Amino acid sequence: MMLGLDTSGKNLGLAVCNKGEVITSSLTQPGLRHGEILQQRIDGFLSGSNLSLDDLTGVSVTLGPGSFTGLRIGLAAAKGYCYALNIPLTGISTLSAGAGFISPKAAKTAVIIDAMRDEFYYALFDSSGPTPRRLIPDSVGPMANLYDIIDDKTIIFGPEHLMEQFVAQFDHSDYHISDSLNLAETAGLIGEENAEIREYLEMAEAIPIYLRSGI
Repeated sequence: MMLGLDTSGKNLGLAVCNKGEVITSSLTQPGLRHGEILQQRIDGFLSGSNLSLDDLTGVSVTLGPGSFTGLRIGLAAAKGYCYALNIPLTGISTLSAGAGFISPKAAKTAVIIDAMRDEFYYALFDSSGPTPRRLIPDSVGPMANLYDIIDDKTIIFGPEHLMEQFVAQFDHSDYHISDSLNLAETAGLIGEENAEIREYLEMAEAIPIYLRSGI
């Protein structure tokens, strides 16, 4: 069973996936207190689902972009469990995890995360097939950068607090709120796929996807 873990933002997402299905999941909003509660939440989540650490066959974590501190905490925890249990580590871009929630109905999906400083993390996907296909790499930049990739047929996937701003700029686009979706579910499902083809992360070398320097 694959443990999915997301600490890339203010949410704390957990999920256990097995054979292409989400067996159980949990989403809480501790703000940026992941470091204080993460281990306790994982222990309680597993025991509440009648599972133990010994049931896990791998851990898959969102690697970023997102909160620098949250990403470091999540990846460090994932590595710790993998080292202790001798199980593999896999990871997924936070933006790719978001794209996994868009149903196949749009030629283009733009996934947006607030990067602060009047900038945004973003990526563009083709969502017309059964799984999203990446069109551009994860990027960071101001609103002006998005004018070239978002049109009136693009679905925008982002947090609620950015909705008004993006609807004002792209009034013909369909904006989907991402706050209540558990990215750990997508991380776990894709982690299973990666594990099947033995596409693991080297734990000593795995680092978060920051996209820019900062604290």
